[in-house]
Amino acid sequence: MSFSAGEHRILIADDDASIRFFLGELLRKEGFEFDLAKTGAAALDCLKNNTYSLVILDEKMPNMSGLEVLRHLKSEAYAMPVIMITAYGSKELALRAIREGAYDFFTKPVDIETVRTVINRAIEKYELLRELDNVKTENLKNILRDEIIAESEEMKQAVELAIKVAATDVTVLITGESGSGKELIAKTIHRLSDRKGNPFVSVNCAAIPETLLESELFGYEKGAFTGASKQHAGKFERASMGSIFLDEIGDLSPGLQAKLLRVLQNKEIERLGGTRTIKIDMRLISATNKDLDGAVRNGAFREDLLYRVKVFEIKVPPLRQRTKDIPLLVDYFVRKFNGTMGRNIKGISPSAVRFLLNYSWPGNVREMENVLQRAMILEDTDTIREETVRGLISYGTDRTEEKGTGVKEKVEAIKSEEERKLIIDALTEARWKRMETAACLGISRKSLFNKMKKYGLMK
Repeated sequence: MSFSAGEHRILIADDDASIRFFLGELLRKEGFEFDLAKTGAAALDCLKNNTYSLVILDEKMPNMSGLEVLRHLKSEAYAMPVIMITAYGSKELALRAIREGAYDFFTKPVDIETVRTVINRAIEKYELLRELDNVKTENLKNILRDEIIAESEEMKQAVELAIKVAATDVTVLITGESGSGKELIAKTIHRLSDRKGNPFVSVNCAAIPETLLESELFGYEKGAFTGASKQHAGKFERASMGSIFLDEIGDLSPGLQAKLLRVLQNKEIERLGGTRTIKIDMRLISATNKDLDGAVRNGAFREDLLYRVKVFEIKVPPLRQRTKDIPLLVDYFVRKFNGTMGRNIKGISPSAVRFLLNYSWPGNVREMENVLQRAMILEDTDTIREETVRGLISYGTDRTEEKGTGVKEKVEAIKSEEERKLIIDALTEARWKRMETAACLGISRKSLFNKMKKYGLMK
């Protein structure tokens, strides 16, 4: 053996007492820790409370077969290998188990050397997979540390908390001002979790009208309402085995708060217009720029829901509190937009950097990204100058003040931002030829001119 048997615990599930005794004695002599279960249900109970490196299942057990237990383990994404025990002559059943994810099988009557060999190989495989997964996780952590610019202690702390909580499956609430990078932290948690191979579904609760948000989250059946011409799976279903990110959760209406609470309590939903209950398994990560504790005191947010979504909180600092990150963010965005826009901006002038450091950034990182993108569009030299960013920031500040704080204003602001990005992408694709850009967007050249003027994109 190339591993220490004492570090591994094995679960044996078999209704035959003699098999349990035989395998238990074998494992004891090999130095393994082990648990015994008489039924499939008892095996599942053991799995809830213990961590195993290997599970050995008898195919024929009362009420729940070994194959059913195997399917449960695979649906829940358990990582340990599974060995099946089948009766003599049940080769077809054994091969079926292999197709459904079992590592190997052996038949009764059990041969001691075969069992010893199969168990040791299975544990060696588990050790190798665990080691590879640890290496991948550490590499990903290093990559994410590079992707998320966090030179300031405040942002470093937020990233480290995200890395720590990713290993669990608890609900996470990310708090911070709009544009501070809450979704980036949410994606980090998902990418480092056991759910990383499954969907990450993002929903902005403030950007979707309440009448549409319920159908987006829960889905609907054909004919549920006018225009529902076919069945539609909602965001909760699409996040199956993955994570769902509810941004601006503080904007949920009281009715949707109550429905979300039931989802978290029961792990099930019903589509609009449907009667069938659908079981779901997803991790909730939410974010808000509001004081939810204050909202609870004012009766605007349910206290019982807050307890559910705020099991673990991560606070993302505003950009004005992490000025050490500003020069690094500038360098990152310049490199990013050089690549996407085909520019060759070499850097930013020292006076421009000083100006950016002294600005309060009410729109946080998102505002900085927009300012630098516009600056690189408008800049005629190979260096971003102070006068360029100064003019854009004055424009950006006016726009921020005009947005207001109501839901309607937020929705309009988000729509405008998406339209601006779409226009910039089309302009870049068409090499700033307005006629081609207008044709690509399906609008008139005059309409494009007006929108470019509105969004400060005139060269």
